[in-house]
Amino acid sequence: FSTIGVIVIRANADTPVNMNVPSDAMRLVPYLNREQYGERPLLKGPAYNASPVKVDREDRYGIVGDRYEVVDESFDVIYNDKDMMMFPRIGHSDQGRQQLHRIWKQQLTGKGEGKPTMSYNLSFMTSYQITWMYARYFMWNFVGKQNGDQGYFPWDLRTGHWQSGIKVFDEAKLYNMDKLTDTMKADPSNNKYYFLPLIFGILGLVFHFFGSRKDFLTLFMLFLITGIGIIIYSNQPPNEPRERDYVLVGSFMIFCVWIGMGVLALYDVLKDKVGKNGIVGAALASGLVLTAPIIMGFQNFDDHSRADHTAGRDYAANFLNSLEDNAIIFTYGDNDTYPLWYAQEIEGIRTDVRVVNLSLIQVDWYIEKLRKKVNDSEAIKITIPQEQLRGRLRNQVWYTQQATENQQLELGQALNLIGRPDNLQQGRTLIPARKFYMSIDSARVANSPIFNSIKGLPIDKTINLSFPASPGYLTKDDLAVMDIIYSNFYDRPIYFAVTCQESKLLKLNDNTQLEGLALRVVPVETKSTTSLGIYGSGRVEADIIYNNVMNKWAWGGFDKHDTYVNDSYKPGVNAMKMAILRAATKYVESGNKARGNELANKAFEAFPHNNFPYSNSTINFINVLVQGDDFESAKKHSRIFAEETRQNLEFYQSLDQDDFGSFQTNYEDAIQAANYILLIARSVEDPAFEKEMKDMLESYTTAPQQILD
Repeated sequence: FSTIGVIVIRANADTPVNMNVPSDAMRLVPYLNREQYGERPLLKGPAYNASPVKVDREDRYGIVGDRYEVVDESFDVIYNDKDMMMFPRIGHSDQGRQQLHRIWKQQLTGKGEGKPTMSYNLSFMTSYQITWMYARYFMWNFVGKQNGDQGYFPWDLRTGHWQSGIKVFDEAKLYNMDKLTDTMKADPSNNKYYFLPLIFGILGLVFHFFGSRKDFLTLFMLFLITGIGIIIYSNQPPNEPRERDYVLVGSFMIFCVWIGMGVLALYDVLKDKVGKNGIVGAALASGLVLTAPIIMGFQNFDDHSRADHTAGRDYAANFLNSLEDNAIIFTYGDNDTYPLWYAQEIEGIRTDVRVVNLSLIQVDWYIEKLRKKVNDSEAIKITIPQEQLRGRLRNQVWYTQQATENQQLELGQALNLIGRPDNLQQGRTLIPARKFYMSIDSARVANSPIFNSIKGLPIDKTINLSFPASPGYLTKDDLAVMDIIYSNFYDRPIYFAVTCQESKLLKLNDNTQLEGLALRVVPVETKSTTSLGIYGSGRVEADIIYNNVMNKWAWGGFDKHDTYVNDSYKPGVNAMKMAILRAATKYVESGNKARGNELANKAFEAFPHNNFPYSNSTINFINVLVQGDDFESAKKHSRIFAEETRQNLEFYQSLDQDDFGSFQTNYEDAIQAANYILLIARSVEDPAFEKEMKDMLESYTTAPQQILD
């Protein structure tokens, strides 16, 4: 139990990153039981569309001062017996998975709606959990892999499948391979093993079975338990956040033992046929089987090597260096939080910044952590006292009947009301509004250096926050975010990472200012560009972005080395591109074409086509160059994009009707891209270039789109 002891010791040391703070018995038990991840019934449970009939509650204790007191409660959801089934494989009802189950049910049974049956339950287990989430991963490891993009549905042929490298098998499983694009051919994550590891493993398995039956059964049971057994136990839902092949590594390693035994199997066949003393047979058998790991090593090295990768660290530093001194930044998920913590804790980058994770701020231990100084970041001010925010009392703050569409409450008054010990009715905290405003002291804004970037702009008298009428209450995380903004507004710059969900901005979009990879809350209202989502929120401080991009940001080595960029970088890459695009567009529109062109060209330099294949979003940067009269750069990148588009269209048109369905949206995007490129070609004042683009693409845009019929 020493490992458990280390957990408690570390928690009591109160390190800067102290997840769940398992510092006492009551906090340690749910930590060890992984209660934050919920549970998935294995023997009996509800289907995805079951409705609970009641909720059982149980008191939860925690240390308050020097004693344990009831601070919260746990919930056990009870369902009607008629909605329960044995061996439930389809009980996932969270995060939109009800609709995903309807999609799978439609695919497997031909009927998406209606009550799920045991037939669908077992079909889902075999088709998704065993075939897609185990057998596919097994084939990745011993046959080959199509690409590194996450695969969600077996019937979508674009991503996530296994691929051997033997054309006849791959075309039967996937699609016509005659017209693959250069990007598809050069994809480092396309790994081909030509079935060799699988063949040698099967030879070893058979040899083991006949050579030592008891040993084989022992190893085979371990193979099943660490493979199919884990699949059954984990009861995976549709559309996991990421591929889960790593949890099955035990099963795959056991199969590797049989690959090794493949040498013995081949030697057994060859020993009497080549040479007299068996040495030749042993050498030949070893050499044949060694072809598998050698091929795997060469195929995998380019997409697994991180020799020139510094993107995790660089992109985290870019986030932190986008911020003013002593800032608070709200982040959302793992990929925009843990890299920032690493950069601060390990590399000492911008330790004055406080990173506040919106996925954690709904729990007491994390809110308590925010009230303390961490590294060079002072404690965050929170108006509602700890004892009034702790536990179940403020998990929800319910709207009263007075919380109408037009009812507004001053934010300071609202926080004081919510924090009052006597503001309880039948155990509920109440609030007579769901819309709030924060009064702005223009004198304090004018005298505070943290608002230098908006000096000279008209200052709003109020900043408005609002919440939807449904579900009828505020949650603790919303309450904590409101409190932090209100309590620290004049003292510290407050930002939301642009990788947050837009709903987490509390309708503050028009009162934000883009300064890089974060939106700063400011008392200046600017109409948001809603078509860009969260990236289009509020105003753009182009000079700050220009300084960040040109002087502070680093690019992870992707600007210098031809390498593999996996999907985990996409949110950060998209965020950087959108910040550069908005600043460049603002410069061009305001007449500063030189800076607009600088930023657009920097984007192409930082995200080159060889690592980030050009897509329809590339058009936006080419348009900046056209508007900035940098026609040579515009033509250079248009040629690259045009050739990519031409190859894509040729590939799509080479597919048969059944396979094309997976690529129809991509085909329509490529047609749109071709039209955009032809429009650009008419704008750069170069007839020869216009003709070049027409010769390359016009036939695709004018030809009848028979493939869509």
